[in-house]
Amino acid sequence: MSYINGIFTRLDIQHIREFLLYGEEAINVNTKDYKERIDEYQKPAIEMIMQKFPNEDECEKITNKIYDFVTVTQDVYMEIGMQCGTILMMQLLGAGKDNK
Repeated sequence: MSYINGIFTRLDIQHIREFLLYGEEAINVNTKDYKERIDEYQKPAIEMIMQKFPNEDECEKITNKIYDFVTVTQDVYMEIGMQCGTILMMQLLGAGKDNK
């Protein structure tokens, strides 16, 4: 029965995400909320850009390009996630299976 308990301890969206994206289990589950997780990496990145490019116009152009890249990446992964969710839902409902 311990292997069954192991399944439930890994039942976390971060574990599933790591497996689907990288083929491996997440070692640590991050307990911070989404905003905290984003802020943790966004603030130091913006500060670094501001240090490297003190000219406000140049800094703004660079950060805008980075935000454009992040937005497109976010859109693509959201679409992939929705497709994966739909495929999983169809499998759970038995759609597409040959029920002979």
